[in-house]
Amino acid sequence: MSVTVNVTMDGSTVVSVRGEIDHTTATTLRQEIVSAATSRRPSVLRVDLGLVTFLDSAAVGALVGAQREAGAEGVRVVVHRASPFVHRQLRVAGVHEMLGSPSEPDPDHITY
Repeated sequence: MSVTVNVTMDGSTVVSVRGEIDHTTATTLRQEIVSAATSRRPSVLRVDLGLVTFLDSAAVGALVGAQREAGAEGVRVVVHRASPFVHRQLRVAGVHEMLGSPSEPDPDHITY
């Protein structure tokens, strides 16, 4: 898993994640999201999961936990561009709406 944090031209903070998120990397993901939220203090922090190829229950827990921690700091964490696999996992776990993910995956999303 690799994580990058960028600030876009409109001032939005985006945490982009690539690869597999599982029990060995979930804590790192949570820490990266919380760190970006607390250091930059955006009103909304987008987590781009468009290039994530695998996500397990520990990863789902990390996303929910990061959202709660960031929320306590006044930052809303939302999932942005979830890959079809990730979207399905978030929907099955029942957290896609809580994380701001649409009810259906992006039809234009292409997985390479």
